[in-house]
Amino acid sequence: MTSILTAAQREKLAKAIIHKPPYCSGTLPVPDGDLIIFYGKDEDARRLDFGGASEGALQHLSQTCEAATFGLNKEDILDETYRKAGKLDSTHFAVKLDLDTSGLLEVVRTKLLEGRKAQGFIHAELYKLNVYGEGSFFKPHKDTPRSTNMFGSLVIVYPTAHEGGALTMSHEGESWTFDSGKMLAGHNEARIGYVAFFSDVDHEVTLVKSGYRVTITYNLYFVDPPVYMSLSPSVSSTGEEFRSAFVALLADPTFLPTGGHLGFGLRHEYPLQEKPEGTDVLQYMKKYLKGSDADILLVCEELSLEVELNIVFEDYDDTVILPKAPEVEGIYLEENLSDYLRREYEAKLIGPPVDGTSDTVERSSHEGQVDVALQWVTDLTQLNVQKSNYTAYGNEADLAHAYGYIALIVEVGKLGDRATRATLSV
Repeated sequence: MTSILTAAQREKLAKAIIHKPPYCSGTLPVPDGDLIIFYGKDEDARRLDFGGASEGALQHLSQTCEAATFGLNKEDILDETYRKAGKLDSTHFAVKLDLDTSGLLEVVRTKLLEGRKAQGFIHAELYKLNVYGEGSFFKPHKDTPRSTNMFGSLVIVYPTAHEGGALTMSHEGESWTFDSGKMLAGHNEARIGYVAFFSDVDHEVTLVKSGYRVTITYNLYFVDPPVYMSLSPSVSSTGEEFRSAFVALLADPTFLPTGGHLGFGLRHEYPLQEKPEGTDVLQYMKKYLKGSDADILLVCEELSLEVELNIVFEDYDDTVILPKAPEVEGIYLEENLSDYLRREYEAKLIGPPVDGTSDTVERSSHEGQVDVALQWVTDLTQLNVQKSNYTAYGNEADLAHAYGYIALIVEVGKLGDRATRATLSV
């Protein structure tokens, strides 16, 4: 008999997943010398102290910059109707500010990250210097991750007088504003503004009305700890509520009494294409989960519940799930995609196409036919999609598309034996 997750149980578990804002920001007092930069494209490098930079000095910096481009489909695009700003590559400037000794990298690690990620090691790679003068802006966009272990960006704002140029951020229907001009105004001591955010956050720089907004951008990466150190993972403060709710449900005799599988749609976007060749994307992604995605993974591991990233494919009438990403690009099929994946990759049928609101096991057209009675706690999202093109043969050959959506799948054991230490059989 299949255990059914009730609406009340689903709501309790879903509401316990806390989605922490995907950014942190503020101002940081620094020694006077940390406001100095050196820049130039030839032997005549210049020194600029933002502690008392004149209008002429800022204008020279702006004129030294090239027109800033932006990334689109792995290409650098120059379009001043979308982005108008100046930039210097990291080979053409140096900063006195040290992120480690200033404590800023530690602030970012503990404020932005959660759980074991907040205890781990991160690296900040110096990337660009940007100058936004009067009339400059950057329309909404996302940063392009340089690799799978790149998780975000850190932007330093120097204390120059400017009006406008606020950074607005949005993610999953919520929005936030970081107005460096207002935050840095009126301080007597040396101080910088900072904002760090995840790579999947949409953001824009609003129109600069006056002055110069000067920023340094760093790419943020997860890195492995030294071999002589080991870290004990711990659940984050936001993950504790989810853990408490899950523990209570596992003790509830009405909660999946015969066991079952739960699905959690990912809330963050990850660079699927940046994995090493020959590596399964799902296993590679797992160690770079962030935010509430990482909380769910860690809580389930601590509770001895088998939890894995799986990929979900929807066909005309069926939805199937696989523990590894299949090779679909360029194949020729004379059968339904779901039938092919079940035959060649041992994909498991979980029901008809997922609408994100109903349990696959409850739908009459597939009653008694599913291989795995997967029940969704949070909606399957389209943030992480593996898209493939293939040729489907019917009466004639047609170009078809396969979309694989990645989600966290948790196996729960029966009442009295909840732990599921064996490999997830889906």
